[in-house]
Amino acid sequence: RDPDMTPTIISKEQLPLNNKLRKPMVEKMLRHRINSSIEQLKCLLADILEMTLNLLQCHNTSSHAVNQVFSGCVREIVHFLSKHEMKTESQRRLLKHFHVLPDQNTFSKEMHVNMSSIWRPW
Repeated sequence: RDPDMTPTIISKEQLPLNNKLRKPMVEKMLRHRINSSIEQLKCLLADILEMTLNLLQCHNTSSHAVNQVFSGCVREIVHFLSKHEMKTESQRRLLKHFHVLPDQNTFSKEMHVNMSSIWRPW
């Protein structure tokens, strides 16, 4: 017979005392687990925010390059269409359409303003 496995007889007076001693230890362990979980969550949140910011900055850089290429293409088309006589209604509508397009630089500046207003915890 294993002496550790033998049942221990605890009196009714000892039981509340034992619980009273155990309760602060259990609470301390729970607080420690909660605090360490909160610290882990803070680190994870910081990593997520950093990755999100990097992604948005990459997207902003690539969209700026796309906007510049698009604006260059529009300028070339407008220059070409303006240079030649408008023979068809579709040519006139196309030229009018390109004149009505918003300036891509204005759009790009608005995006930059929105990107700079991102909240950063540091």
